[in-house]
Amino acid sequence: MGIKMADGTGWAVTAFSTTSFMLGLYNAGLVDPKGLAIVLPVAFIFGGLMQILVAILETFSGNPLGATVFGSYGPFWIILGAINVWFVHNIPASAMGSAMAVFLALWAVISFYFTIASLPTNRVLTVILGLITVALILLSLGSGLPSVLLTRIGGWVTLGFATLGWYYAFAHLLQFTYGRHVLPLGVVVRKAEGTTVGGPSKSVR
Repeated sequence: MGIKMADGTGWAVTAFSTTSFMLGLYNAGLVDPKGLAIVLPVAFIFGGLMQILVAILETFSGNPLGATVFGSYGPFWIILGAINVWFVHNIPASAMGSAMAVFLALWAVISFYFTIASLPTNRVLTVILGLITVALILLSLGSGLPSVLLTRIGGWVTLGFATLGWYYAFAHLLQFTYGRHVLPLGVVVRKAEGTTVGGPSKSVR
C-alpha cells in the first residue's frame, strides 16, 4: 500500500508569500531600512527551506510544475540570504548594483517561463507568476541603474503578488478543510476534454 502524499501547495505558497511581503515592505520604503536584516532568517528557513521540502514532495507526487517552481524559489531565498550574510563583503560597492541586477534578472527569466507554463492551470496562479516576473524586472533595473523609484515600484508589486499568493494558499487550505472549492481561482477549462486543471485540490497545476 503506497503512502499518500499531502498537498504542500498551501505551505509553500504561504512561505513564499510571507517572505516576499516582508522584503516588499522594505523595498517599497514603508518601514525603516535599518531593520532589513530581520528578513534573512525568514528567507533561509521559511521562504527557502520550506519550499525546497515541498518541492521534494511535489517530485514524489508527480507534479513537475510544482516541483520546479518551489524548487527554484526556495533556493532563490537561500541564495539571496547567503549573498547578504556571507558574500556581500567580497563584492566591491561599485559592482554590487550590477551584480544584484544580473541575479534578479535571471530569476525574472525563470519566472517568465513559469508564467507561460501556468497558463493551462488557473488565472490566479498565472497572475501571481506574472507579477513576480514584473517585480523582478523592476528590482533588477532598480539595482542596476540604480533607481530608487524603480525599486520602490518593485516593492509595491511584490506586496501585490504576495497578497495574492496568500489568497491562493488560503484557497487550497479551505478546499481541504471544507472538502469543496470555497474561493475561486479561475480554473481553466479544457474544452476539448471537458475537464479542468489547476483547482485548489491540485498542487500548482
